[in-house]
Amino acid sequence: MSKGNGNGEKPRPPSKPTEGIAEPPRHEIIPPALESALKSSGVDLKDPNVFRALEISLTMMFTGSLPLPPPAILKEYGNIRPELVDMLVKLTEEQSVHRRDMERKRTEGSETRLNPSQWIGATVALGGLALAAVVSPSNTIASVVLAIAGVGGPTAAIWLARNMKTPSPPTHLSPPSMPKPPHVS
Repeated sequence: MSKGNGNGEKPRPPSKPTEGIAEPPRHEIIPPALESALKSSGVDLKDPNVFRALEISLTMMFTGSLPLPPPAILKEYGNIRPELVDMLVKLTEEQSVHRRDMERKRTEGSETRLNPSQWIGATVALGGLALAAVVSPSNTIASVVLAIAGVGGPTAAIWLARNMKTPSPPTHLSPPSMPKPPHVS
C-alpha cells in the first residue's frame, strides 16, 4: 500500500513503521535549546528510542496547555485523514468564540446584579442617616448607633451589638420567700 496512490486507499497510520512515511524533522519536535542541553548532557538523539520517548514527552507536556495539538501531531492526523486537521481547527475556533461569549454574558450578568445592589446600599445608608437625624434631638446615643449601622451596614451593626455595654445582671438572686408551713407535733 502506498501513500496517497489515488485509488481511494487510505494511508497507514504513522505509528506503524512503514516505508514511504518519513519521521518529522527533529527541528520541528525538539526546541533548539532543549536539543543543545540534551547533547551537552550526553543524550544520543540519533537513537530512535530516545527520540521517540522525547517526542512523546513533549507531546504530553503541550497537550494540556494548547488549544490545538502540536504541529507534529497535526501533521500525523493529516496523514491519517487529511480533512481532520481542518475540522480540529474549526472546532477549536468555535469553542473559543463560545467561551468568549460565555465570559461576556457572565460579566454582563454580574454587572446587572451589582448595579441595583449599590443603589439599594446607598438608599439604606441615607435612610439610616435620616433616621439618626430625626432621633438625635431626643437620644444622642441612639442616633449615633443608627448612623453607624446605617452607613456601616450589617458588619457595623454586629460590631455594635457585641461591644455595647449592657447592664450586668445581679449576681445573687434569691428565690422568692414562701411562708413556712405550720409546725406540726
